Amino acid sequence: MRLLSIYLLLFLSTSYYMKGQVNLVPNPSFEDTIGACQIQMGVSSLGAKIKNWYTCYVGSTPDCYNMCVNSLAYPTICSVPYNCRTYQMPRTGEAFLGLWTYSVMDALDSSKIESENIAVKLATPLKPNVCYYGEFYANLGNISNVAINQLGMLLTSNIYTTTVGSFTNTINPQIQWDTTYWFTDTLNWVKISGTFIAQGGEEYLTIGNFRDGLHLNKKSILSNFVTGGCSIINTFKNYFLIDDVALYEIPPPQLQENEVTICPDSDSLLLGDTARIQTSYQWYENGIAIDTTSYIKVKPGQTTTYVLQSTSCATTSQTIVVTYSANCTPPEPIEVVEPIIPNVFSPNNDNINDVWRFHLGKGNSLKSLSIFNRWGNDVTPSFYEQEKQNVSTVLWDGRTTSGEPVSSGVYFYVLQYTDAMGEQHKKNGYITLIR
Repeated sequence: MRLLSIYLLLFLSTSYYMKGQVNLVPNPSFEDTIGACQIQMGVSSLGAKIKNWYTCYVGSTPDCYNMCVNSLAYPTICSVPYNCRTYQMPRTGEAFLGLWTYSVMDALDSSKIESENIAVKLATPLKPNVCYYGEFYANLGNISNVAINQLGMLLTSNIYTTTVGSFTNTINPQIQWDTTYWFTDTLNWVKISGTFIAQGGEEYLTIGNFRDGLHLNKKSILSNFVTGGCSIINTFKNYFLIDDVALYEIPPPQLQENEVTICPDSDSLLLGDTARIQTSYQWYENGIAIDTTSYIKVKPGQTTTYVLQSTSCATTSQTIVVTYSANCTPPEPIEVVEPIIPNVFSPNNDNINDVWRFHLGKGNSLKSLSIFNRWGNDVTPSFYEQEKQNVSTVLWDGRTTSGEPVSSGVYFYVLQYTDAMGEQHKKNGYITLIR
């Protein structure tokens, strides 16, 4: 039963990687820039400066912070960590973005605000009815004097667009900051994350605030920040920093065999599923909760039913019945045999060693055989290529592919075969032919 345990372990360790959890967001931390460093700052089209990323309307000017700016001037509008709007290091790498998500345009009408967004086209469209996990990291810029409760990640099939001061207030981002709180952390990078089931076809990701001033929960906060390298008009504004955006597909559980037999002298069994992001697990043994890991090691002394519940976007269950048997027949060991190949023969019709002959060995199968003379000419009998699947004994009577006898001399062979374990082998050597 040792082979069964090994099989289950290998299955579990490879099943996760068969799907592969790849970040669908290109240039996720804004490191890949276009153009010279000195223009990595607020522009009308963010996509012209940060590869893959763009803004959602003309006139929007999200800011691109990069440590390479420091060599040009420090502090300045987009230097790191000190600049016009904040004092912050990137969460990873050397870059991050900044955007105004609440800026009053008309003091008498709080529904009219300017709110910037950043967006990117995903590497592949989302699949219908599949669970996805999204995350990004945010920090409140020190220049902010207003805290709001809205910051989210929106996935859409078409490019999200808006105009300055125009909101529908009906958009519900799939990933959203907890709206019962104001976002006030100016020190730490805060992860905003969640899971959702895709409708299918979504291929654009947008980050920002999707509510106007009337639909925001906001409060004034004190900012004593002294800007570096420039001046900022002290109006009612909220400013967010964004870094490390990610979106992952969460593969469904890879169900293994639902019936396994264990014997008294068997090794322990490894049951379960490889751990996935944003997935919780609960094991039951005959209906009793026993563990919350993704897999368990068991060796029951009686027939036992195990249930694994996996929860991400939804809860799925897999049931494995481990049958205990005291009368197991151990599997026959697989023996790998290496063929023994002679190196001389004499095809002179004396019925003694007239043929170069050898058996491939039990469980081995011929892949190819080639025989060459000293000039490199192939003299292999053609039937080896035509019927190699049925060949168990290799033989050569000293004739060419056309049936003509070859002359005495030394010949070179190349043999390729597959053994009983499925591994491929290649052997070569010399044959001396004496007439």
